[in-house]
Amino acid sequence: MNAKAILAKAFSLNVVIWLGMLTAFAGLLCCAAGVYMLLAEQFTPAEAALITGGGLIGLVVLLLVIVLIASAGGQKSKAKQLRRNPDNMLEQQLRPVIGDQATNWAKRNTGLAVVGALSAGVILTASPRIRSLLMGAAGPLATRKAIQALQDLSDNGD
Repeated sequence: MNAKAILAKAFSLNVVIWLGMLTAFAGLLCCAAGVYMLLAEQFTPAEAALITGGGLIGLVVLLLVIVLIASAGGQKSKAKQLRRNPDNMLEQQLRPVIGDQATNWAKRNTGLAVVGALSAGVILTASPRIRSLLMGAAGPLATRKAIQALQDLSDNGD
């Protein structure tokens, strides 16, 4: 499966989800209108509207409570996962790129690495000549990595 197919599948799933939410919302409004019409026969129209609106607000509050409980459970599991894994995600992502030796050095000398990164950022921001020189030198490498990533995406799906 190539990158186009993956994107097409993701966008089509997004459209289906939004269409399902729109349909559910329309159904909820129709149910609320039906409840209002039933209540309007026994109560005044204002009372029926208040009861129907209160029921909809109660339903929204109930859904929010369910979402908050579910997200709190997800945050706890993420916290447990981070506690189990002593290496942070950034280190795991950088290790294949810069190697074990550089990652271990950065771990031992965190302050120096932060100061170096900050200094490099200031120098690159202040000097357009150095920035253009660096971009000219890094351009072919970035292009080669982008082409390699696209080829990997195309080859992995097949």
